[in-house]
Amino acid sequence: MEWLAAPLGFAKYVLTGLVMYGCFMVAERVRPAEPHQPLSHIWFNLRWYVAYSLIVVLIQALGIGVAVTWIQEFLGAPLISLPIPQNIWGYGLLSLLYLLVTDFFYYWFHRCQHQVPFLWEQHKFHHSEVSLNVTSTRRVHWLEDPLIVIFLVLPMGLLFEFNGLPLGILAFVQVLWLQFIHLNLRLNLRSLSPIVAGPQYHRIHHSFQSEHLDKNFSAFFPFWDILFGTYHHPRCDEFPATGLVENEDYNNIFVASSLPFKEWISPRYFGKYLKKSLRS
Repeated sequence: MEWLAAPLGFAKYVLTGLVMYGCFMVAERVRPAEPHQPLSHIWFNLRWYVAYSLIVVLIQALGIGVAVTWIQEFLGAPLISLPIPQNIWGYGLLSLLYLLVTDFFYYWFHRCQHQVPFLWEQHKFHHSEVSLNVTSTRRVHWLEDPLIVIFLVLPMGLLFEFNGLPLGILAFVQVLWLQFIHLNLRLNLRSLSPIVAGPQYHRIHHSFQSEHLDKNFSAFFPFWDILFGTYHHPRCDEFPATGLVENEDYNNIFVASSLPFKEWISPRYFGKYLKKSLRS
């Protein structure tokens, strides 16, 4: 019966995600930022979530986690040793530190995804979402996972030893918070907006309006956007439409999967690099 363990584990993982989506979708109905979103868009995101999860599991089976651990050990990780917490306050502070460090690395990775053409071709599928809601959370290309390993997991693990209860808290908060900030919810955090990221803050990041482009990159703490000059403070009733400037539609499993590869080999992509080189 061991051969059933992997499929059952995968089914449990996907089912747990779908149940969490369902709970948040109920919350979205209370006060939606964008009423009457097409069910076909939500249905596509749910199907993509299953396909994405399957591909990510297969990628992980190739041993990318083992390779990262070996590299970190080879380089002498962790470079910074942190004291072991002695009480609940210590665990809370360490968990907060983990969140701050994660968000710092995520901020720069996310900013690079918008400003480096190679990474943007992989990331723009996520921004093609015209019906932003909780199911948009994992509307990302499956290359996102290995890229996060390279840009976040590897350098963060080299600096600090992420394990134990604080790591579990980090993982739990991260899953819930990423779903929270993608909610189709008319929620203005007002004076808390510069302190913690919310659905309105992240909706502005997904907006195609010129004043919102390349703003609000952080996932948890807008502090990083404020510090590095990319913060846009949400106005009280500012809940813009979302999507790409040219309104491209990639709601097709095959089209979404092949999107970055198709763009990378296109003459238009090389033309952009050539023009950039000539200007410089």
